[in-house]
Amino acid sequence: MKKVFALLLALVMALALVACGAQTGEEDKNTDDSLSVLENVVDWGETEPYRVLVQKGDPKGLLPAINAAIAELTADDGAKIKEIENKIAALDTYTPDSVPSEASGTEASTDSGKPVLVMGTSPDYPPYEFFADAAMTEYAGIDVEVGKYIAESMGMELQIESMNFDNLVTSLSNGDFDIVLAACEKTEERALACDFSDPYYTDLPPVILVKTANLDKYQSADDINQASVIIGAQKNTTKAMAAADMFPEAANGMVLESLVPTLITELKNGTIDLLVLDGNVGMSYVK
Repeated sequence: MKKVFALLLALVMALALVACGAQTGEEDKNTDDSLSVLENVVDWGETEPYRVLVQKGDPKGLLPAINAAIAELTADDGAKIKEIENKIAALDTYTPDSVPSEASGTEASTDSGKPVLVMGTSPDYPPYEFFADAAMTEYAGIDVEVGKYIAESMGMELQIESMNFDNLVTSLSNGDFDIVLAACEKTEERALACDFSDPYYTDLPPVILVKTANLDKYQSADDINQASVIIGAQKNTTKAMAAADMFPEAANGMVLESLVPTLITELKNGTIDLLVLDGNVGMSYVK
């Protein structure tokens, strides 16, 4: 009798352990907020290069000097650009939870006596623009280095101003900045408000980020193009427009935010299901 009781007790304990393991596994899955890139689901077509933006009509006559500097940066199969990439890859990355929605209004000034080139950007977009220190005082990124190179080649000193990406073109038009460097492609809409330099950099194709635990849910574009699927993208970006075109059934429920870190948080907590970003930017948030 004691043996039978002992066997029954052992069986109950084993079943309890299995149930506990299953429950723990489910809890681990539910609390896993790691992100992954959806592979081989969407063909976005040709990737547009990034350009420097100046005021419409280039009233300050900046474009010739900017394009001359870009020609140096992209010469020899982009040797100088590759040096910049390697430099940026070695840096720590910090992004802000908020940036101003309007220009600071501070006058451009420098202690060096050099004229100032004011650059507008939104430092939430590694590896192009971010902060290299936890205090978020040191701007870094591929665009920041390109801006410094352009300014130095013009005998000027670069001054960087932060702003939400979706307000940059308007502020440029208002004369708050001399240039905008913020991983910007040339589009017909933007061309109504500003002029563009020659290309200086081409990103990877766009990527779609998803919680790793949900990877199996999206095997094709049809799995994404559902009214029940909530897609996130940054306001006023070409990626937001591309996602709306690619997934029209999901477009009405698309969530648009000013800052990428906000979207990353919403993806991790389940407010959105998927996030569309420029390729290198998306990869920087899954490392």
